[in-house]
Amino acid sequence: MSNPKNFFRIAPHCFLKRLEEPCLYDIENDELYELGEEAYQFLLKCSQGEPVNLRKEDEAFVQYCLSENLIAPSETPMKRDGVPHPSPIPSLRYLELQITDRCNLRCRHCYIGDGLHQELSLGKIFRVLKEFEEIQGLRLLLSGGEPLLHPDFWKINQILREYPFRSILLSNGTLITKETAKRLHVQEVQVSLDGMKEGHESIRGKGTFEKALEAIDYLQEANIRVSVATMIHRRNLKEFDGLASLIQSKNIGEWNVDIPCISGRMEENKEFWVSPSEAGPFLQYGYGGGLHSSEKNATCGAHLCAILSNEHIAKCGLFSQDPVGSIDEGLRACWDRIPRIQLKDLTCNCSEIEECRGGCRFRAKLQGGIYQPDLFQCYARGVLKGGEKNDDQEGN
Repeated sequence: MSNPKNFFRIAPHCFLKRLEEPCLYDIENDELYELGEEAYQFLLKCSQGEPVNLRKEDEAFVQYCLSENLIAPSETPMKRDGVPHPSPIPSLRYLELQITDRCNLRCRHCYIGDGLHQELSLGKIFRVLKEFEEIQGLRLLLSGGEPLLHPDFWKINQILREYPFRSILLSNGTLITKETAKRLHVQEVQVSLDGMKEGHESIRGKGTFEKALEAIDYLQEANIRVSVATMIHRRNLKEFDGLASLIQSKNIGEWNVDIPCISGRMEENKEFWVSPSEAGPFLQYGYGGGLHSSEKNATCGAHLCAILSNEHIAKCGLFSQDPVGSIDEGLRACWDRIPRIQLKDLTCNCSEIEECRGGCRFRAKLQGGIYQPDLFQCYARGVLKGGEKNDDQEGN
């Protein structure tokens, strides 16, 4: 560092973001680094190929960035296109993009139900990706249905690496072969695994368990990070310890455990539903998956929205019946219309509210009202114990 003028390049997997605070986002490792204004301006110069004067007070910051593989020395200037524009407040960080409602399975708990064979056109998908980039997005959740069934999936896949956000494919895993895994350009695939063989296949169908496990192996062989999503249901309650051991043996870094709502196909399969007092404790099995959130006083989804296969935009996929607009109106315009609920507006009044943030607002709506507690979270955190009132509501 004796040379007063130095060139550094920002690592190819890192991108500057102008969110509520300036940040550097590592899309490969899903790490968000908040920056002070001086640090941001330093990295902005690096991204624009400008030489930087290294002062004594900069050395610790530069050494940290080098150790984290966020920047690297460069003999020549390397300029990136564009300068980040400020995001809206609150920032839209996570976008669920339901590119199709087609699926090769008929899962008994699916909230979408029987699809209408609707899918987003390639042109509108490309438009949304560009808008999400401009709005400073962090994570794109590519979902369905089964997204691999979109007729233009591989064209979508081909351009994902061109965007400065993390792309995550949400899949049931049954269509992921060794060759499919090698072709994917996403940073992560979330595979659904709803129990051991008996529990998983009781809601997803015969033969799906082994295919999901094969998909996990193929993806990891292709050096794609794998996470697992599990829904709690009547037939897998006794399988969680075995499932936890299986997931640990697969070296899965993130396990999302949730409860299906009584909507869609679950309306016809209520025997799989589990009450809050029974299901709540199983939420503790999940791990990883921290959100990069700045909204401390808002309920769930403060930085999330969903685009549905019918082109509507909603608070999340569960709120498909309450859209705020459509793709043609623009992502940012619709984001500004998303209803936001503050923690102080809830009827919750316990010491856990800052941690659980009221739980899921859609589940709460089904359990009695959108401002009511999410009873599943109340039982998960021990605020309510088995046998107390309201533990057998079925979401009607």
